[in-house]
Amino acid sequence: MTWMIRPLVILIALAMGAAAGAQERRMAASYDVFTGGFRAVEMDVDLSLAPSAYGIEARLRTRGMFATLFPWEQINRVSGILDAGNAAPVRFEQRGSFRSRERRADIAYVDGRVNDVALHPTGGDDGDREAVDLAEAAGALDPLTGIVLLMLRVETGGDCSGSYEGFDGRRRFRVELTDAGSEPRHAVQAGGRVVEPQARVCDFVYRQTGGFARRVSWGPDRQREPRTGRFWLAPVGPGGAVLPVRMEMENSWGRLVAHLRVPGG
Repeated sequence: MTWMIRPLVILIALAMGAAAGAQERRMAASYDVFTGGFRAVEMDVDLSLAPSAYGIEARLRTRGMFATLFPWEQINRVSGILDAGNAAPVRFEQRGSFRSRERRADIAYVDGRVNDVALHPTGGDDGDREAVDLAEAAGALDPLTGIVLLMLRVETGGDCSGSYEGFDGRRRFRVELTDAGSEPRHAVQAGGRVVEPQARVCDFVYRQTGGFARRVSWGPDRQREPRTGRFWLAPVGPGGAVLPVRMEMENSWGRLVAHLRVPGG
């Protein structure tokens, strides 16, 4: 189940990073993720920033019929250091359960570079997946720190364009973002009013570059195919923060669509 929504987690987190202004140091958002017209996943993302540190947590779980067919949940956390406009991870952890089988990944960093990786099941026991050479992954970021780097870029006058190499303990990947300008977008405001603010549009490409599964359980093997998508950033509530209000992405099961869940909705 993780392979289906992993790029979505990374890119919604990236979108939150792009939306966070210099005066906002805490953000939280909840999303419903649909595929084939059915709600498949519920996701909550929290971002906290301090002058010299950052932390991100993303919590995901299947919902509806997907929870019955594919009972799955996962928590991703990262903590790191901010210094002179640079973000350096210190520790990344991932905890997940799929059909009561637990999976864990812990990455420790020294000076922002991968220093140690602990996996359960271990690399040797995870026989259906190619091992990733840690020397090749040493300079890669965890799946969430890229959001802080993108945020810093936007805060200093840049747009949402950018790219980074990532590593989650088992897979290597590359994320590329392109700023696509702005367009009118309906957004729900407090009290149920609907307005049409200008939404910032960001296109992205997600490519897995290592740690491929040797056997794919569902559908054709498309691990090496780039996955493209788009997200929209718009204000939520009068004078409210700009947040990703929608995201779309193609994957092996079709189109994934994530909607910001409006409080009380």
